Amino acid sequence: FTRMDRMEFRPRWLAWLSHQTVVGTYYPEERHPISRILFKIYEPACHLVLDYPKTTIALALALVLTTIPAYLSLGSEFFPPLDEGTLLYMPTTLPGLSVTEAGRLLQTMDRLIAETPEVVRVFGKAGRAETSTDPAPFSMMETTIVLKPRSEWRRVRRFYADWPGFLQVPLRHIREDRITREDLVAELDRKLRCPGVTNPWTMPIKARIDMLTTGIRTPIGIKIFGADLAVIERIGGEIEAALRDLRGTRSIYAERTAGGYFLDFVLKRDELARYGLTIQEAQMVIQSAIGGETVTTTVEGRERYTVNVRYAREMRDSLERLQRVLVPTMSGAQIPLMQLADIRLTTGPSMIRDENAMLAGYVYVDIAGRDIGGYVEEARRVVTETISIPTG
Repeated sequence: FTRMDRMEFRPRWLAWLSHQTVVGTYYPEERHPISRILFKIYEPACHLVLDYPKTTIALALALVLTTIPAYLSLGSEFFPPLDEGTLLYMPTTLPGLSVTEAGRLLQTMDRLIAETPEVVRVFGKAGRAETSTDPAPFSMMETTIVLKPRSEWRRVRRFYADWPGFLQVPLRHIREDRITREDLVAELDRKLRCPGVTNPWTMPIKARIDMLTTGIRTPIGIKIFGADLAVIERIGGEIEAALRDLRGTRSIYAERTAGGYFLDFVLKRDELARYGLTIQEAQMVIQSAIGGETVTTTVEGRERYTVNVRYAREMRDSLERLQRVLVPTMSGAQIPLMQLADIRLTTGPSMIRDENAMLAGYVYVDIAGRDIGGYVEEARRVVTETISIPTG
C-alpha cells in the first residue's frame, strides 16, 4: 500500500535481499493481482453502461424520482436528541398544591418509577431553592431517573430469537432485541397518568440547555405575549384544548398565569384602636405565628441550620384555625385574629413572567411518535384556524 524507493547500497547482494524483503516487487497496474480482480468486476459494468448510455441515464433519473415521495414524507428536526442514559420526568399540576400534597404525590410517583426493572434509582424534587435562578413552584416537580446499561434491559422476542448466537449479533444492529427507550418512556407515561397532572419527558442535560436558551423545558413551547394576564391565561387554555387531540401530542399544559392562591389579612383599624394595638403589632403576630420567624442558627461542625419558630401545622391549616390565632394586648388580654382582621382566600398571578417588556405565558407541549417540524406546522395551522387572538 505504500510505495518505497528502490534500495541502493553496497554490498549489492545485501541491497537486493533487503529490497526483496522490505520493498518487494512492483507490478504494472494491469498485472497487479488485486487490480486484476477489480478489473474483472468493473469492466463488464463499465462496458454495459457505455454501450447503453441513454438507458443508464434514464434508469438513474428514475431511481432519483423514486426517492422524492420518501423525501417529501420525511419530517424535520433541528437536532436529533442524544441518548444521555438518564431521563428527566417533569410533572406539572395546577397551582395551589400544598407542601404535604406535593410530597405525597412526589413519593408516590417515585415509588412507581422505581418498580420498573430498567431503573437504577430515582430522585425527585418539588419546590425551589432560595435563589432567583430556580423559580419553581410546588406545582412543578423534577424527577431524575438513572437507567441501567442497555445490555441489562428487558428482551423483546424477534424473528431471530432462536437462531445461533453468532447470527443474532449482526441482526441486533438492524432490529434490536431489547425494549427501546421510546417504549420505556411510553410505559412509564401510562403508569404515571394522574388526574390533573401532565407528564413531560426529557433528559437532564437537554432540559437544562433548552431552558437556558428558550425558557421552555419541553421539546415544543408556545409563548403568549400581552398586557393582561387573564387574557393570556384564557388564550393559553384555548390553545391547550385545541392541540390536546392533535396527532403526536403526549401531554400539553398551559400556565395558569392568574391562577395562584393567596391568603389576605385585611386589618380593621377601628378594632385595633379599640384594643390599643398598632398595625405593626398585629402584623408581627401574623408574620411570626403563621409565616414563621428565624430565632437562631445552630452550628453543627461546618454546617449551619436556621431555627424557625411558628405555629404547628394543625393550628394554621384552615381559615377557621387562623381566625382563632391570638394577638396579645398591653393589658394582657388575648384577642382572636378574626376580631382584628378579615381573612379571605383570593386568586392572582402565582408568578409574573415578562419578556421583551411584555407579560408572557407559556404553553408546554411534549410530543411522541412524530417529527418536531411537522408537528409545529400542523399546530400552527390549527391554532390559526381555531383561536381568535385579540389585538395586543
